[in-house]
Amino acid sequence: MLQAKTETYQSISTTDAKELIKRNSGNKDFLIIDIRTPDEFAQGHIENATNIDFYQSDFESKIASLDKNGAYLIYCKSGGRSSKALEVFKQESFREVYNLLGGYTEYIK
Repeated sequence: MLQAKTETYQSISTTDAKELIKRNSGNKDFLIIDIRTPDEFAQGHIENATNIDFYQSDFESKIASLDKNGAYLIYCKSGGRSSKALEVFKQESFREVYNLLGGYTEYIK
């Protein structure tokens, strides 16, 4: 019998995000995605994050090209853009995506 595909789309606190990052240290299937602009990214970002700018016209195609079976933590400055980006991940049927509540602003407090 085939098992149903379980999908996780969850907004998580900074504390939970830090634990998630720690738990997935060394996991090649876990990716942290900073969806802020390159200028914002250059001013500081979560260690090992990849920058995919939400405002670029190719944002959705870049997201669609990622491994849908991987696990992702997405964030922006304060949580607005990443909430919208979470919808893109849902439309593309990704398996596991976490949105950082409060964004990078909360993360660095």
